[in-house]
Amino acid sequence: MRLYLYREHIEQLNLVSDKIALKIMKDIKEEYNLPNVRYISIKAYCEYFMVEREDVYASLNKRKAS
Repeated sequence: MRLYLYREHIEQLNLVSDKIALKIMKDIKEEYNLPNVRYISIKAYCEYFMVEREDVYASLNKRKAS
């Protein structure tokens, strides 16, 4: 089970470019006062976008299978 999301995952989940994905990660880190690291937690992502973890896992698994 994945606990963290990297830029590539944000690109896949939000269907955005790498630049936009980095901006999303920056916004989430600022919103929740998170350290400046190369990843964010799935929990922070889900809270920020108000989505369920299961939906995130399903979307990532679906994209990986494609």
